[in-house]
Amino acid sequence: MRVRNSGIVALLAVAVVVGSGCNPDKNKLIFKPQADAKRLVDTEEAMNMSMSMMGMSMNFGTAKEYTFEFTPKETDAAGVTTFDATIKSVKFEMSGLDGLMGGMGGPGVPQIPGMPAGDDPFGIKSLKAAVKSAEGQTFSVKVNKLGEVTEVSGANAIAEKASALYKAPAMAAKIPAKQVLTNHLGDNTMKYSMMGIFTARPDKKLNIGDTWQNKFNGGDSMAEVVGDATFTVKERASGTVTADSVSKVEIKPGADLKQQMGSIPGFTMDMSGQGSGTAKFDEATGWLVEYVDIAKIPGKMSFPAGPMGNVSMDMETSYKVSYKSYPG
Repeated sequence: MRVRNSGIVALLAVAVVVGSGCNPDKNKLIFKPQADAKRLVDTEEAMNMSMSMMGMSMNFGTAKEYTFEFTPKETDAAGVTTFDATIKSVKFEMSGLDGLMGGMGGPGVPQIPGMPAGDDPFGIKSLKAAVKSAEGQTFSVKVNKLGEVTEVSGANAIAEKASALYKAPAMAAKIPAKQVLTNHLGDNTMKYSMMGIFTARPDKKLNIGDTWQNKFNGGDSMAEVVGDATFTVKERASGTVTADSVSKVEIKPGADLKQQMGSIPGFTMDMSGQGSGTAKFDEATGWLVEYVDIAKIPGKMSFPAGPMGNVSMDMETSYKVSYKSYPG
């Protein structure tokens, strides 16, 4: 009789839970995109670096803008969604390279002996054209129910195709074109971008004041940006979850810079600072709707300069990244 009563109690408990509409995922920020619902995402990443040494100052900047179209293909039993990600548009800019490298001999800029000349002395136009050729190309992305990017594939093939359009400048280190474009467009680089677009969140209820940690990567082939962000839920209203972020940000030499400077003994770069931002999520689907993060990163670069010995250069970098998504 006791066993029978216990069974009845257990069944009643289940009925109460089910009947009450209790949802174990309530207040969790689960990523659950609608089937067949396309999503467009605009991304912007800008990095501006100022340097001073021996009374001289220089500025150098890069900016990347993408628009991606995400088409969900399937969601498995574990909640992992596979997307086709199409690069609808891409814009890549570099500024200040002429001053950084000592002048290119263009209008108003004297040609310094030993420095390159011509219409595209540093290969910037060629690189921009190669990156631009990725428009219309599609790769695959897998994202789980916590917004974690588990796999990116097919972007390396896009980079290899684009590399045929890139002509390296004569003064550059002998880095293969395929490697240069893979650093800009390949699987790993795209995965860094996807990690920002989907922004992982924890498998726990998120109420006002709750926090979670999230690591991120960005930058380009010359400078890699590595961060560790703490998100704090500030508001849940009108179907939107708003969280502020505070991050520790470090800039490290990127793959191309490592290859060019790695052979120079004594070359070091130490840059770290803080950033802050605000993220907004759609509560119903878990899509990141909007995110802007801005950081200031001071530091120093040191390198040998012949008879002068090691020279130290003060640096400061401003870094901004933003994402905005909307129905396709």
